[in-house]
Amino acid sequence: MYHVYASFIINIVTLILKIFGFIGTNSASLIADIINDCGDTIGLGLIIFGVMLANRKRSTIAYPFGMSRALYVIGLISTSIIGGFLFATSFINSIYAFTTHRTINSSLRSVTLVLIALILNSLNIIFISRTKKSFDIATTVTLLDGFADVGGNVIAFISIAIANPVIDSIGSFVITIIVLISSIAASYKYYLMLIGRAPPKEEMLKMVNATLSVSGVLDVNELRAVMLTEDEYLVILEVEVEEEIKIKDTETFSKQIETEIRRAVPKAKHIVIEFVPKRKEPPTYKKILEEIKGLR
Repeated sequence: MYHVYASFIINIVTLILKIFGFIGTNSASLIADIINDCGDTIGLGLIIFGVMLANRKRSTIAYPFGMSRALYVIGLISTSIIGGFLFATSFINSIYAFTTHRTINSSLRSVTLVLIALILNSLNIIFISRTKKSFDIATTVTLLDGFADVGGNVIAFISIAIANPVIDSIGSFVITIIVLISSIAASYKYYLMLIGRAPPKEEMLKMVNATLSVSGVLDVNELRAVMLTEDEYLVILEVEVEEEIKIKDTETFSKQIETEIRRAVPKAKHIVIEFVPKRKEPPTYKKILEEIKGLR
């Protein structure tokens, strides 16, 4: 999570640099880039708030899984509502740039400040990419914002350096599209988590194979797994066993299966197992494995 905190601070710094760099330039591209930075700063601030809320609230009867999913709700609100507002603002700015005659005033001060902001944003992306091996959703969205920042920053820098009104107007429109794409991509990732996305197929395959490895398990009739968070899975299994297994033995049997699943997939924090007697139908675990392999 330190990536998110670092990106938040860098966004504030680059936003200030661009605001001072804009003074006296009359650049629509730089305005669009500043709007993009405002959205990223607000979004990262809300992500940090969501993470803090998720970490502090423990599970209760009313909220059995705590507030761990608060991040996704806040993130979706941030990227959809705030992102939509900023896109509309940036779009209006682009239309105004195309329909008015303007003179772009470039100066060494403005070019230097925007260039420093570009360097900081580029270093931020490199830092996130090289120090984080597996991206959680907060870091993934932060990386998306970082790429959007660099893209907008490059266009704004070129517009300021060239000081051509036509290029500046086109640049402001391109940055507006970048804002839209970035918001949609981030919203989609939060959406997938909120609707109950299944874990990666590699881990689901491990769950089935771990269950089948337990002596006495004849088949896996059903597997339902959902990501409560990136690090917490809920797994529901229907397992076929011999009829001779007594009810008093099912608890021990269940613990064996849970142990094997958690050994294979440590993120499987919540496991519910339903035992059913042996059926005459052919084993269904092969069909489940094929369905899992077909997932994207």
